[in-house]
Amino acid sequence: MNIERTFDLLKKILEDSSDDLRRFFYEGVKRSYEKKDLTMIYHYISMLSPDYYGTDLFYTSDGYYKSYPNNPRISLPKPLEKAGTDLFEVIRSRKSRRRYSRKPLTLDEISTLLYYTVGITGRTWWGGPKRVYPSAGALQPVEAYLVALNIKDLSQGIYHYNPGEHVLERLKEGDYGKILEKIALDQEHVSEASANIILTIVYQRTASKYGLRAYKYALLDTGFAGQNIYLVAEALGLATVAVGAFYDKELCRLLEIDCEEEMPALIFPIGRRS
Repeated sequence: MNIERTFDLLKKILEDSSDDLRRFFYEGVKRSYEKKDLTMIYHYISMLSPDYYGTDLFYTSDGYYKSYPNNPRISLPKPLEKAGTDLFEVIRSRKSRRRYSRKPLTLDEISTLLYYTVGITGRTWWGGPKRVYPSAGALQPVEAYLVALNIKDLSQGIYHYNPGEHVLERLKEGDYGKILEKIALDQEHVSEASANIILTIVYQRTASKYGLRAYKYALLDTGFAGQNIYLVAEALGLATVAVGAFYDKELCRLLEIDCEEEMPALIFPIGRRS
């Protein structure tokens, strides 16, 4: 590694930065050295204070959700409107479950899971979509992909969920269970599940407004959507677990996304309880 070139690039970045940002950056570097933890740099430069409200970044929003208009589309049935379970009981009984039966999921269940994860519930006064998860600045960076392994009336493959039309857009056909398991550090429950929902972050949507603080906000948004998966799966009597350990670049290649523009955040294997 060329350390001199690294410092030269860093110097150029800091020369173009504000005095406030340089001050917070120095504090972050200092704490990183003391704690031997490089994340302290981002922790400090993304902080807010009465005299520092972060730094803007040169991003524009690409809209509220992705679409693959030229790909084959599978219409989803209307999601369930009632679960017939008590909310407090669902919260109490929710847990991470890594064992699944071999019985297939249904399209009704997939439709309900995807809708209540990142679905659209209506429109705001300015025309933007209302979503089932809270989002900083209503910028909605979370995308959902489905890896179908054992779903009745749905071919195996990788799909993108289009919340605007409540449809699946097929990206690839085939059984990708073992490939995804390998990407997820050989966690067997990933391939043993009937489906996997993968949540990603389209970073520029949030960064277009919140600058250096955007990464924190986008991760919070993803956590809110992820909790929806847990609660809906519990209400449907299904099993799931949040998987955060995976090889990022390999997962991006599988989904055919740019790892800088769209960042994989969580994998949720889902199946019937064994």
